[in-house]
Parts: sequence; structure tokens; C-alpha cells
Amino acid sequence: MNGIYRLIPFAVPKPWGGGHLDALAQNTAAKKIGEYVLFSNLPQFPVKVVTAAGEKLLADFLCETGIPTEPLPFMLKLLSTSDSISVQNHPSDADTQAMGLKGGGKFECWTILEADPGARAYLGLKHGENPQVLHALEAEKNPLSHFNAIQPQQGDVIKLNPGLVHSTTGRLLFYEIQQTSDHTFRIYDFGRGRELHLEQAISCMKDQTPDILPGFQNLVTDKFSVKYHRPGKEFRFAVSGKKFSVLTWMGSAARLNTGKDEFTLVWGDSLLVTDQSDLLLTVAAPAAIEPAQANLPMIDVLFEAYC
Repeated sequence: MNGIYRLIPFAVPKPWGGGHLDALAQNTAAKKIGEYVLFSNLPQFPVKVVTAAGEKLLADFLCETGIPTEPLPFMLKLLSTSDSISVQNHPSDADTQAMGLKGGGKFECWTILEADPGARAYLGLKHGENPQVLHALEAEKNPLSHFNAIQPQQGDVIKLNPGLVHSTTGRLLFYEIQQTSDHTFRIYDFGRGRELHLEQAISCMKDQTPDILPGFQNLVTDKFSVKYHRPGKEFRFAVSGKKFSVLTWMGSAARLNTGKDEFTLVWGDSLLVTDQSDLLLTVAAPAAIEPAQANLPMIDVLFEAYC
């Protein structure tokens, strides 16, 4: 079933939700959207796909089309924060096996779309810090002082290798690609009262060195890859994925022409592409921006996640 299919994301409110995505997700609840899941076959994130026969769960569609799903090579989210996310760590594939956990590890990467001047990413314990300091964060006046503080910039590609303790503060909007896993070990949660997983988090700590690619540099890893297409007014291209690609548009209104069909794209729209034929992307005038996208960063970059 080669073709191009529009994806219907699944919005998740979070206590730290930043409000960037509420109009996009048509959320009117008091709790703001923190995660806008673009591509996932996990049952807790029921993303849908639009087919000729109507909408269906992406998980069902992938099974029907024979795209490898055990596990799905990656999942995609947009994350919006206005408050600190928990200090946390993720296991590697080897860690999950050793712990007897279902599924693989959680290697993820963030691409910064927008960052307030006061926002920070905390990436790894500072050199010389003893991991045992993590046991005492609840009693600290400034618990984040033990971590490498980075001021994120638009276009930064931040690799969160399994074992790297991390957190953020301030208002941020970023694109996340990760292994299809929901394993997160919380170390410190800023008094929110959620369950902590301190011993598991410490047991799977590894290299604490930040790893950042600046300026929308293409991301290539052994798990997944992302290309950042900057098209100008018109851009003709073929997707890179041998199995499939997921395109997400971060800009003003655009049109994607396949030669047989045409898709209108606005900020945050995502398409599953299982056909490697040539595509033509045409960017419209900025005046075409819709109200729901008015406060989002119109960077006119097409993200292509593939494997």
C-alpha cells in the first residue's frame, strides 16, 4: 500500500504543559498540552491515520501494510513546556533486558523549535559529581546546580543517550524523536508528588557529557535519522526512508504535490510516506497562516524522520 497518508496526532495534557499547542490540539481544559504525539503505535498514544476508507488507528494500519512494528523503529512528539520537567533518566536496550522490562530502551533526541531566554536544558551531572548526590535532591535548595546547564537555541539537536540524566526549566517547544518506549525513571519531580524511580535511574546511568548539534544539522544514528529540509519557495525531493518516512511541516501554509495527489500543510501537520517517488513542496505566502498557528515559530523547515 505505497502512498502518502495524513496522520492525526494524540494530545496529552501535562502538569508542565506550555500552552504552545493548545489551539492546535483544540484543547480548552485548564491543564495545558505537554505532548502532541505525531507518530506512535503504543496503545496509550492512539495516533490515527487517514485512509481512503476513513480514519483508523495507526497501529492497525501499520500491521495491515506490513511495515515492521515489533518494535516500531521510532515515535515522534512535539513537546511544549512552561515549567520544569522531572529530573529523569532512560534505560538502554541492555538495561531493559537486565531489569526484565518489556520492550527496548529509550534513546531520544530533541530539536529545539522555540526557547524563551530564561529556559534551560540540564544535561548530565557536572564533571566530578558523585551519582549518589541524586539521593539528596529533595533536601537541596537548588537541586539543579549539580547538572550541566545549557541555554537552548532554535535549531539545536540535543541527543539524550540512554543513561544521561536530564531535565528542563522554562518555556520550550521542541520536536522529539525516540525509540518506541515509555520507560522513564524519575529522580526528582519538583514537589508534584508523582512516583520516583531513583534506584532504577542510578543503576542505568552512563556518560554524562552533553551532546548537541547546532543549527538543524541532520541527525544520523543507528536507531533512526532526521533530515531538516529548508525548501525556499519550491523544493523537489524524494524521501530517504527505505522502509518509510514521516514528514512534519514547521512553517506557514504549504502544498505537497505527489504527482497524483496534493496535500495542504499547516504548522505541525504530519504525513506518513511509504512511496519513494518525487515530491514537490511549495511554500505559500505568510499571510496564509491560520489563527491556531499564529503563535508558533514559522521556521519553514520540513522534518523528515526515517529509518
